[in-house]
Amino acid sequence: MNSFQMGSWQATLELAEINAPHGFMRYYRSDITAAMAGSPSSWKATQYLMGNHTITERMFRHDPSVMLHAPLRTLLYADPDGDTKLAVDQPSLLFASYDNSRIADVRRELDALLAGLVTLLGGDAPPQLTSRARS
Repeated sequence: MNSFQMGSWQATLELAEINAPHGFMRYYRSDITAAMAGSPSSWKATQYLMGNHTITERMFRHDPSVMLHAPLRTLLYADPDGDTKLAVDQPSLLFASYDNSRIADVRRELDALLAGLVTLLGGDAPPQLTSRARS
């Protein structure tokens, strides 16, 4: 049962669930390799903004400045051996600066979603994303 109505937050939540089955949506893509064409740099890289505005809203309601860190900036690049690497800031560290317990729950959820995405892509999630010891 879908209730897609313009302006309905419930519809937004339902669409986000469809568009972000693994928690994240891609909002922006930039071909860094093309931007650096002609320079001495030889890296192959693409930058993305990824996130989920329905998750971000649960922090935004407590402090709108969280939008400085959401969506997350990510970079896919080829290392010197040609292996693909993902570079991204750890969400819980970015949002820790707000020192708000209501934001803390969401930031830990974002770490877990990012760990799941890394695993889904065939990588090993770093322990920093999966550790229960995070504050």
